[in-house]
Amino acid sequence: MEKLSDTGIRKILLRHLEANGDDPNLAFSPDGIERMNRNLADLNGGKPHQPIYKVRVYEKADKFAVGAAGNKGSKFVEAAKGTNLFFAIYEEEKVDKETGKVLRKRSYFSVPLNVAIDRLKRRLPPAPENAGGVPPRFVLSPGDLVYVPAPEERASGEVRQPLDRNKIYKMVSCTGYECHFVPAAVAKAIVDKVEFEKLNKMERALTGEMIKEVCVPLAVDRLGNVRLKDGRDRQ
Repeated sequence: MEKLSDTGIRKILLRHLEANGDDPNLAFSPDGIERMNRNLADLNGGKPHQPIYKVRVYEKADKFAVGAAGNKGSKFVEAAKGTNLFFAIYEEEKVDKETGKVLRKRSYFSVPLNVAIDRLKRRLPPAPENAGGVPPRFVLSPGDLVYVPAPEERASGEVRQPLDRNKIYKMVSCTGYECHFVPAAVAKAIVDKVEFEKLNKMERALTGEMIKEVCVPLAVDRLGNVRLKDGRDRQ
C-alpha cells in the first residue's frame, strides 16, 4: 500500500481491506473489487468516487549525476530497472587442505549500469574489486565471446589451437550471479523456448558445463580472426 501514489485511493483500499478482515485475497478478488466499487461513497467518507480497477504505484529511482563539471552535477539520469551491462568474473587460488592441490575458485557479480558509469567517471574500471579486494579476472558485456575449454584443457591449463568453433558462446545478459549465453553461431531462436532454455538463452554449455565457471574470454580482430583475449594459449 505504501507504493500507491494516490493517497485518496490508498485510504479507500485500506478501509475496504479492513472491512474484509484484512484478507487481501478476499478483498481484491474479482467479487471483492466489485463490492468495493458498489460501496465507494461509504469507503470514501460519503464522497462519490470513480470506480477503481487499477492503481498507480511508484518506485524509488536510482538516479545519478551526469557529471561533475559545469552544471552536469545538477543533471540526473535514471537507469532502467535491471540494467546490467557488465558481468565481473573473479578468480582466486585456494589450497585444498586435504590434497594440497591449488584450486581456482570463481565468484561473480553483475555490475549495475549506474555503478559502472560512476566508476568510469572516476577513471576506474567498470567492475569493482570483490569483498576480498581482488579485481575481476575479466568482465563480460552483451555481445562478448567466450570459449568453453574441454576437460583435459582445463586440467592442463592449456587451450589447444585452432579453437573449436562449436565451443564458442556469446554473452547476452546477466542478472545477480547469473550470466546467460547463446552459441556464437545463433542469431535468433527458430522455435521459441524450445531450442534452449525458457528465455531462449542458457547458463550451461551444450556439453553440460556451467559456462561462467569454465569460460575464457575471446577477442575478434577486424578480419574476423578469433583468439584468446590475453593473446596466450593459457587459461
